[in-house]
Amino acid sequence: MLLPHPVLLVSLLCLCILLSAAMPSQLERSMQSLITVFHRYADKDGDCNTLSKKELKELMQTELGSFLKSQKDPAAIDKIMKDLDQNGDGKVSFEEFVSLVVGLSIACEQIYQLHTQKVAAKK
Repeated sequence: MLLPHPVLLVSLLCLCILLSAAMPSQLERSMQSLITVFHRYADKDGDCNTLSKKELKELMQTELGSFLKSQKDPAAIDKIMKDLDQNGDGKVSFEEFVSLVVGLSIACEQIYQLHTQKVAAKK
């Protein structure tokens, strides 16, 4: 039996989630949101598959404003762009964008754990 390529399976799963009449789960909605936000900004310059530096900056200012305000370095976006652009093409793919979201999520989860430990220690 010939099995479909794993990327095709993921694509089919995503399509099913997007087209499903059933109420998507919280995690499925989060996945949809990541995809929607990425493409909302990536589509602005005609290349819907990548974010330019300008598009990434606009996305971060709008969608991650609190994170940017907490940064002391005015060149934070330039550094983030350089770190994300793993293949050096001057653009950020969806995969590269997701690595930013994952990194920020891990940092936030670590802060959440510290907060939880402090609250538990006070009891």
